[in-house]
Formats: sequence, structure tokens, C-alpha cells
Amino acid sequence: MKQKLHYSPLLNHDIRVIQLLTQADHPVHATGPVHCKIVHVSLDDSHRVENSKNATKGSNRIWPVSVDDVVDDAVDGEPETSHPVGFGSLFERSLAERLFPITRIPEVPYLEKHNWLKRKTRKTEYQHTAIAWDPSQDPEADLPWRYTWGDFVALSYVWGDQSIRREIYVNDVPVSVTASLESALRELRNHSRIQQGFFIWVDALCINQEDLDERAAQVARMKDIYHKAWHVVIWLGPEENHSSLAMLALRYMSLHAKQGDVLSKLYKRVEFYVVRLPFMQWKHEHTSLRIRKAVLYAIHHLLARTYWRRLWIIQEVVLGSRKSPVLCGSSSILLKDIFDSLQIIREDGDALGQYIIFSARGTSQQRWDIMRDETYEISEKLWERPVAITALQSLETNLSTPNRGVYDALLLSREANATDERDRVYGIMGLPQIADIVKLLPDYNLTASETFILFSARLLAGGDVNGLRLVNSPVPCIGTRYFKTTHFTRPRAPKFIHRHRTIHRGCEHDLPSWVICWSCPCNPAQPLLDRFSTLPFFPFSPATAPQIINDNFLTVKGIILDTIITLSAFHATESDKFYPHNNPDPPQNPYGSRADTREALARTLIGNDPDGPDPSVILHPTLWSAGIMGVDSNIFGLKDFYYRNRALYLFDGWSLDSFIREPKPKPVSRRVRDAASTAPRILRVTAAHREALATAMRRLGWRRLVTTQTGYLGLVPAATKMGDVVAVLAGCDAPLVLRPEGRGRFSVVGEAYVHWVPGQEMHQRFEKGVCTIDDICIC
Repeated sequence: MKQKLHYSPLLNHDIRVIQLLTQADHPVHATGPVHCKIVHVSLDDSHRVENSKNATKGSNRIWPVSVDDVVDDAVDGEPETSHPVGFGSLFERSLAERLFPITRIPEVPYLEKHNWLKRKTRKTEYQHTAIAWDPSQDPEADLPWRYTWGDFVALSYVWGDQSIRREIYVNDVPVSVTASLESALRELRNHSRIQQGFFIWVDALCINQEDLDERAAQVARMKDIYHKAWHVVIWLGPEENHSSLAMLALRYMSLHAKQGDVLSKLYKRVEFYVVRLPFMQWKHEHTSLRIRKAVLYAIHHLLARTYWRRLWIIQEVVLGSRKSPVLCGSSSILLKDIFDSLQIIREDGDALGQYIIFSARGTSQQRWDIMRDETYEISEKLWERPVAITALQSLETNLSTPNRGVYDALLLSREANATDERDRVYGIMGLPQIADIVKLLPDYNLTASETFILFSARLLAGGDVNGLRLVNSPVPCIGTRYFKTTHFTRPRAPKFIHRHRTIHRGCEHDLPSWVICWSCPCNPAQPLLDRFSTLPFFPFSPATAPQIINDNFLTVKGIILDTIITLSAFHATESDKFYPHNNPDPPQNPYGSRADTREALARTLIGNDPDGPDPSVILHPTLWSAGIMGVDSNIFGLKDFYYRNRALYLFDGWSLDSFIREPKPKPVSRRVRDAASTAPRILRVTAAHREALATAMRRLGWRRLVTTQTGYLGLVPAATKMGDVVAVLAGCDAPLVLRPEGRGRFSVVGEAYVHWVPGQEMHQRFEKGVCTIDDICIC
């Protein structure tokens, strides 16, 4: 029967930790219900042992994981089968191995004594088991603890379904906790570090959740708690959907990440000409998986766990280290393994990443970029979010983009889940990137809207205006039903479009446009993370901070640079037939020649990063007319955008179609001669083509391609209308689209990318006084 815990008040620098009883305390605790005790300890430096900077228990920072003994076999040893010993369960067996098991016997040199039958049998399947603590074998037995009272780890986990409860014993009192916490404690008592004597800090037990004042005070201390913990232990949940197979696969990819050949071990691409005759060519392409589909299925479900979307893990993981242990069921690896393996998936998202998604969803399911309210489990976010969270550990705030760490933290918080909406703000206050700018103590007596307004005001008062890039603008209607074949080249555009639906309604809480609203769903457009923008530099005064007037209006220094006059449709089935919209008086081309303009168009689509995709690749006519199978084989492909907007006139006398296709067709005799040739005419798809196309699709998704009144190309939110202006604000790393609201006030539509020519017209207009630095009022 559930009883309430009696919490003694916390004094000074005290916190509560739990002592988890294990088989080291008594054999009865090896199984059965979880038993623990609450202990008050102090994190004050006066309680640190004098030589704690030298050798102490756990000073090597090693948490034994369940896959350590696979390393020698996989890297240093010679495999006995076609795949490394210990990782064989990840791969499909070859036909010879399936038909003739004797082929799996290791080869021995000629005339050498056949001693393989006498050798110790080695495991072909790795069994995940926690490593038990043996006091007699503990090399740290004589070492002191870091504190006079011992040491502790902080548990990072997701609370889970509050209606599913389990019973544990705290101070011999039966207490009802969530099933997620009970399973975490049950697994932790089997690990050697806990049996060694490390305490555990866990929020649900160590904070009196019913005391709002204590809860607010302890939330404010969470940065200090997780920072001073010996390790942050990550609990993903119990064994489910073959999660042990996924953990093993992530470890395998991490071990082979530095060798640069891991993708070739997972799959191979096959392409050949079926028919190669005059006037007819037929090229076949397919991918042959070497890794088992069950492994991809397991990876998908591991990454789709609710843990990765929990808000509090941002702070908890960032304040930990890359060596933090990650536990899932009885399997354990390091956070570094997950980061390294997901980097590989991220770099090959259009191939390996899509196989992971299709393994669980099937190829017939609608893709994230077509139509869904919940896009996380069928999008790049599946691996992008864990990578971004881990990357914040080493991200400094003084990068070439000054406020990049702040914006990344805001972006992660905006897309996270939280039981209490106010925790979307309080949950990131411990991050160094935020804590240095915003000084705000948690107050659970405020409403969610009041908390959002207060946080946004403090953030803007600190000079960082990047929060305006997260404005939740709406996305207009599109047709969700249509006719379009996918295996032939015609019809090129979707026909019989019907069942129109609004994709995203934007913020519905009647907040000022400068306030970040965490309650409403996110805009589906991918954020523009350009760190090599062509944004012009203007001499804003650093002493002029934004001002908030009556909690309704924001006044900030900025320059209104241009007006948007030409807009494309943001989707092939956009309901409004007004788009694409051509201005009767199209602007002149500021880029110069056709070649320079094509490069500007390519940079607009794929970004201005010199280490990014090759801009010349994205303008290949085949990518716009036929696409690449497996990358844009749906209604949101680049080819569908092209056929809806091919008549869009970007400049005077120049349409989108004229920049994609050659301006002058070949003579008839030349075309006949080329057609009769057996030389390959089909585009040979390379990794560069796939990378460029995938990047362009991510940037163009749910955005419009526009030209401004001065002729510059750009990408803007789908909610943008003709007459909206492009502005550069002090403290913001990207240009913004603003909408005039009358009486000199503007509302924020969202972030934009404009491909200006560095050092040319924008600065000339500023020097001539055409553009001036003014106070811009945002409502």
C-alpha cells in the first residue's frame, strides 16, 4: 500500500541521495523488491577529502560496461568467421555459411596440427550481463572517497507513464513509483559501482515534489548536482524490441568509426545497365544490406524511445561527459559510442538512415516531409537530436557565430517534451550557454504564458535576439490526396488534388510574436543552421540593448533591408493557386552572368558552407526532372517543387526553368546522333548528388523560394506574403522576415536565408543612407 515519505528539511548545501541496497549488503537484495535508504549529504567543498584531487574511488572515471570484452575480438583479434566474433549476430550469414556450416571453421595452414577442436569455444553471440563487484578483487578498496561521506552518481531517466506504478521500499516504507524508475533501480543494483558504495541522486525520490518551494530551490541547484556527480548514468528503459541488438550495433559502428570503412561493412550499392542500346538505355540500381534488418529495426526503436525527447535530459547529458554510461535493460555502452555511431548515420542519412526508418515503418508509409502531425519517429530527428544534445557538451559560446550555443539550446528545448510546460524554460537554465545570459529562478506559482514572457524578456535584455528565429508561424493548406504515378515520368505533376488541410496553425496562445511559445507544436520547417552566412555586417552599438515596453512591445536596433516581391509555392500541392506569384515588374539580376546566378541559386538551396555539398551538383537538370530514387521518391521531392514553380520569374526575363535547363537546345542532327550513341546518358548518381539533393530538400521543405525588390534570392517561411520585409537585427545571427502591422510596428514571421553579394550593394545602400539603423518595434 502506498505511503507518503516523511522528508526532513534540507539545510544549507545539503541534498538527498539514496543508498541502494544490493547483494553486497545482503544476498536477499539480489532479487525481489527494490530497497533503498534516503541519506542527507553536503556538496560543500568543506566535505571534500583533502587528497580528493589525487587517487580516489572512481578517479579513473571508468564505469564497467557490458561490451568491453568484445573490443579485443573485434579490433585486435582475427575473426574466425566472415564477421568479427561477438558481432556475428548483427550480420546476415553468407549463403555458404548457411548451407555448409563447416565453412565457418577457421582456416589453418597446410600440414599444421589441427588443434581447433581442442580450443576453447568462443562465443558467436555476446551475452550482455552486468559485471558484479568482488570486494577481494577491487583495486580501489584502500582508496578514499571523494567526499567524507562517499560519492554519488546522478540518474538521468524518463518518468514514463504515471499510471503504471511499481512498489519499492524507501526507509522500509512501501512507496509507489513509476515503472521506469523501479526498473532502473532494479538494474542498477546489479552494477559493480553501486555495489561498491556509490549513492544515487534521483529527482523523484530526492526532491519533495509536493513542496513547491523546495522543488523550485532544488531545480535551481540541478546544474550543481549534475556537474558534481561522479557520473551521469543514463537509463533508456528495460529490454524491448531487441534493444540489446541495437546497443551492440551502436558499439560496433563506434569501434569502426575511425577506420572509415564502416558503411561498406553494413551495405553495398549495386548498379548496372540492363539495356544499353541506341535509342534505349535502362539502368538498374539497388542496395544490398549486409546488416540484418532486425538490427535496423532495433536501432529505430532504441532511438525512438521517449528518453531522447525528454526535456531534462538536455541539461543532464550536457553536464555529464562522453564517458557517461548508457544502460538499456542489461546492456550498457558509453555515451561516446552512441555519439560516434549516430554521426555515421547522420552523414549517410539518405541511405542508412532511411533504411532504419523503413525497417520499422515500411516504405509504403508517408514520409515526414509529406504530411504528419508527429514527425519525430520518421525523420532525421531520430538521430539528429541525440547528436545535437551530445555536441552541446563541447560547444562554446564564442564560436564564429557568437550565440550559436544559445540558439542550439533553445532549439533543443523547443522540440522537447515536458510534463509541466514551465519546465521547458527551467529545464535549460542549468546549461552554461543559457545561465551566462539569463538569470531566472524557477517559480511554479507563475502560469506557463507568464513564464514564457519572463524568460523571453530576460533573454532579449541580455542582447541575444536569436529566440526570434524560433517564432511559430503557421503553414498554409495543401492537398493531401492526389494522383501521381511514381514509376513513370508522367504525369510529372500531381493531378486531381483534393482533401485540403492546414498543416500547422502556428501559435494559438495570443502571445506577442517576440515571445518563444513552447506549448504549441513546432513549425515543421528544418532550422537554418548556416554558420557561413552572407549576412552583411553593420556597426550596431553593443551598448544598446533591446527594450521591453509593457510586456507587449520589443524595441530593438535593426535595419530593414529589402521587400519580398516574388514568391514560389512552398509545396507541390499548395491549395492557394496564387502561388507561384510573379511580380509584374521583376527585379534586375544583381549577381551578373548566368553562371554566377546559377551558383547563387545553388548556394541558396544548399547553404554557404565551404565544407558542404558541391553547389554545381545540385543544378544538374536530371535532379530537377527525375530526382534520385530513394531520396525524393515522394511528393516533396525537388522535382515536384520544380514542376509547380518552373514558370516562376526570378529576374527580368529569367525564369526558374531557364536556370535549370540549357538556354539553347541542341540542333536536331546533334540530338539524333547523341540518341543513337550507346554512351551512358543516365546520370551516374554519386554520394555528392545524394548529399546535395538531401540538403536542398531539407532547406526547401515548408519554405518559399523568393526574390527581393533588389533582386536577391532567398528562402523564407511558408507564411511569408508579398510585401513582407527582410530585416537584420542587432544580436540575431540570421535575417528575419517581418510583417508590417501599421503604426510603425512589425510582427515576426520567421528566420530567412538571403544570398547577398558580400561587400557590395547592401553596404553601398547603407553608406548612402538608403538603409539606416533604426529602432524597430515588434509586437
